[in-house]
Amino acid sequence: QHPTGLIAVRHTTLDEAVSQLTVGAFFFAMRSCEYSKVSTSEERRTKLLTIKNIRFFHNHRELRHDDPNLHLADSVSITFEFQKNDERDVTITMHRTGDADLCPVLAWSRIVRRVRRIPGTSDDSPVCTYQKANGTVGLVTSKQILQRIRDRVAAIGRDVLGFGPEDVGTHSIRSA
Repeated sequence: QHPTGLIAVRHTTLDEAVSQLTVGAFFFAMRSCEYSKVSTSEERRTKLLTIKNIRFFHNHRELRHDDPNLHLADSVSITFEFQKNDERDVTITMHRTGDADLCPVLAWSRIVRRVRRIPGTSDDSPVCTYQKANGTVGLVTSKQILQRIRDRVAAIGRDVLGFGPEDVGTHSIRSA
């Protein structure tokens, strides 16, 4: 983890949501339209994940989203209802890594807890739901994620990374 990296820079609720979503998406090689709002006028086939699509297990027992030990789960499973390739109801499971930042269980437990803390949300709320500083509710967009990724790459620098902001995008998470 670089001190100016995406995980380290969490000044706003949007920064926090972007950090959580990008880490969570990385482990599942997600398309940006699965974990963020994309701006398009056309109907999308891929469904945006909601809280109900995320399930946690500890000792082969499913944990409720309000379980205080959610972050201690052994694994997290995500059900993708409908994907671009026409696959439906595909469930993928990832296990905890033990890393304080780069762990799918921790990332998704943080996402679920963040969204559930927002008044008026439910299991049908998108995973990219966040509460703005003024108290209103918004959805993290793929453009916001892209901007933050590129800002962090620029801050770390081409000399350290070997690539620049123009070389990365939200599709890079899936490609990685």
